[in-house]
Amino acid sequence: MSGLLVRNACVAYGRRDVLRGVSLPPLLPGSVTALIGPNGAGKSTLLRGIAGLQSMQGAVLLDGVDLACGPQARRAQSMVYLPQSLPSRTRLGVFEAVLSAAMAGRSEGWLGARVDAAAVARVEAVLARLDLLPLASRQVEALSGGQRQLVGLAQALVRQPRVLLLDEPTSALDLYHQFQVIEAIRRATREHSLITVIVLHDINLALGCADQVMVLHDGVLAASGAPHAVIDAALIARVYRVRATVRQLDTAAVVCVEGTL
Repeated sequence: MSGLLVRNACVAYGRRDVLRGVSLPPLLPGSVTALIGPNGAGKSTLLRGIAGLQSMQGAVLLDGVDLACGPQARRAQSMVYLPQSLPSRTRLGVFEAVLSAAMAGRSEGWLGARVDAAAVARVEAVLARLDLLPLASRQVEALSGGQRQLVGLAQALVRQPRVLLLDEPTSALDLYHQFQVIEAIRRATREHSLITVIVLHDINLALGCADQVMVLHDGVLAASGAPHAVIDAALIARVYRVRATVRQLDTAAVVCVEGTL
């Protein structure tokens, strides 16, 4: 079967169960899935588990192949995980950092590899898409947190993975760059038939960008489906413990929070 399947995912930290038998609906190529839920629901843990960076019981299958049965290096070739907080200590410039990601996986290492024109073109295209060309010669460690987040996203996109796992990719960005990043993610997902999963705290952003949403609550999957069918006042009250109305506008729904319960 084409796509990504997660079955019976379980993670415990000591005696505390963080994920309790989470099985996700099929995540298909060319689709963006928003993973939402309150703090501590297990969203980041689930993303790391799918990427193989967190010990997790259960099965993660890509195109019917259980990724746990192969080496982690093979899984890393097919999926990219972008954490919310990125390291800032590096002497590389922005262009070099993204080029190193484009050349990742070559046996001789990117510094010893012959840099081909196709890799350079991919880097330039991604930097332009994320409005990073003016920063191409700047050192990554001299950038702001939001700019480093954009560089991290550029490194993820330039690798052209099958699966893109993004943990709060818009958290440090202003409104303009939030929408720029989301549009870049959606375009790359469509053009390259990626399977993209994004952890988001902003429900309205999830309503606007996702093909489907998955709601985690207390370590279980509380709901999943099309955003307009899943996100309603009852779910928000149950999961987030706030009163809200969901208003349908001409092209999208908008959540308006009214207060706590």
